[in-house]
Amino acid sequence: MNEKIFEALDIIDDGLLIVDTDYTIVYANIPARKLLRKENLVGMHSFEAIWDRKTSEGKSPSFISFDTHEVASAEKTFSDGTCLFVKSYPLDDEHLVLTIWDVTDYVSLERRLEKNSGTDPVTNLKNGTFFREDLEKELDREKRTNSNMALMLLEINDIEVDTEDEYEELLRFVAEIIVDTARSYDIPYRLHGDTFAVQMPHCSPDGAKKTGDRVLEKILSKYNNLNISVGIGSSESAFTGRDVVRLAERALYVAKHRGGNDSVIG
Repeated sequence: MNEKIFEALDIIDDGLLIVDTDYTIVYANIPARKLLRKENLVGMHSFEAIWDRKTSEGKSPSFISFDTHEVASAEKTFSDGTCLFVKSYPLDDEHLVLTIWDVTDYVSLERRLEKNSGTDPVTNLKNGTFFREDLEKELDREKRTNSNMALMLLEINDIEVDTEDEYEELLRFVAEIIVDTARSYDIPYRLHGDTFAVQMPHCSPDGAKKTGDRVLEKILSKYNNLNISVGIGSSESAFTGRDVVRLAERALYVAKHRGGNDSVIG
């Protein structure tokens, strides 16, 4: 009878794990192995199988507990964007059942909606959706007031982290440093991937470089193994938003090829 049940569990779409009081996996159906991308799950610690670590320290895994005897849930996100939803149920005093669903389509829709709203879901900064439009509006404002603006581009080179959680934690930290260091009316963005931008109204290139240098110093004080490049463009030497971006990108390229951890004015 048990064999028939296990055979049936192998043909459903959802992943299913059974763990003991040590959180060791004693049963895994075929969909669970496919979803977690591991061929041999039985005998593995459930935290290692799902979150690639062996203890409950930190985020998510501590939700799997024999102490509460309640249903609980968490998420696992792979670096390629695949997102799994994990739910735990008490089975008896010695076992928990963990079900696993692929919810990537739902998460992708949510993130597309967030993108359309102009907000990056990881850092809560503005994203690149309205970056060009904002830049042209700011340039027009600067021309009317006969002043100048600067654009700072920041790029993290060669990030080496073990998990998606660590990657997102790094991005959030960089975003917080940028917001804390920039002036209250500067406008920070996460443009894409590891690239950030700050539109800086009424700011000289030298003033923007000083801000960039402070941002570098603060980030490297915590992540001293990072390599970061900062490029500065200014409306002093540009007529359009595209010109400002090109100046900043050229300066970013120079900073990167000088070895990084430097800020350069374009």
